[in-house]
This record gives sequence, structure tokens and C-alpha cells, in this order.
Amino acid sequence: FPTTLVVASDSSFHAVRVQQLMSNFRTVRVFVSDDPIGVQLGGALKNPLAVGAGMISGLGFGTNTLSAMVTRASHELRQLCLAMGGNPRTIDGLAGVGDLMLTCFSSQSRNQRCGQRLMKGETVADIQQDMTVEGVPTADVAVAYADLCGLELPIFRAVHGLIHKTITPEEALVGLMGRRSKRETKQAL
Repeated sequence: FPTTLVVASDSSFHAVRVQQLMSNFRTVRVFVSDDPIGVQLGGALKNPLAVGAGMISGLGFGTNTLSAMVTRASHELRQLCLAMGGNPRTIDGLAGVGDLMLTCFSSQSRNQRCGQRLMKGETVADIQQDMTVEGVPTADVAVAYADLCGLELPIFRAVHGLIHKTITPEEALVGLMGRRSKRETKQAL
């Protein structure tokens, strides 16, 4: 099946060489990025958001709710990427939104299945006996870094709170939906 991926390096020469070696023009298309930090952050930080996607499904909400969360989560992902030294535009590509969509919408995602199981009453400890769930420890890192940088990141915080049972699903919903109304995007001057 055709797929795409990103190879990131500070060295354009090396990145392009890997691109040439891995591309086969039938099933694999490789893109190059000069932002290894952003690519790594997109790959790691999408995991707690995928746990959140599973939570949405586990609570019985549909695709509309999931799509809204993924869209707003991509904004939070860009903020965190910038604060951690990556280029926020990297998040607009395959290593960010592409990976985020795949992980949030796929029933094969361990992180997504973890979120579903958490909302059905299972514990993190029980789930982690069956499978590796990168999103659980990564949620801790994301919230710790958000605190350090003074970032709100309400979706990351809600997922973190639900993972650790410091908030209920109802509190998460009220906390997210009851936020102050604002513009979706900032207007260019």
C-alpha cells in the first residue's frame, strides 16, 4: 500500500541521501525536513492526544467530536513544538497532523485503544500489562513542559487529568467546552 514519511536531519545532504535510498516511486514517498526537533516532537506528542481520541470514542461521542478535538489539538501541538525548540510549521505536515490523524482515527493505535479502555473503567496499570502505551508517560512530560513554559494546553491537560483520574469525564467536558469564547485563528495584520 502507498505510504509517505519524513526523514529529518540538520544535514540536507544526508536527509536527501536517505530520501533517495528509501523512495521507490510506487509505494514509498519520502519527504525531507530540516527540523529534527519538530519531527521528533510531532511523533511523540501525538500519543497522549491519541489517548484522548480513544477517550472520546470510549465515552460514546462520534466523529464530529473527534474531528474537533484533533483540529484543536493540532494547535496545541504547534504551541508545544515551538516552546520546545521545534518549528511549528513542521506540525502542519506528515510528522505532525499526518501522524496525529493516523493515530487518533485508527483502531490499530495502542494509544487510542488505551483511551477507550480507560473510559470503560480499566486502569492504566491493567492496560499497560497488555501493551505499551507511549501516550501515558508522554502526557506527563507534555503537561510538565506546558507548566514550565506557561502554556494553557487545555486538551493535553484534560487527557492528563483523565489518565491520572484527577478529573472526571464530565469535568473534562465542562472544562473544555466552557472555556472563554474566542476567535479560531488570529487575523493577519
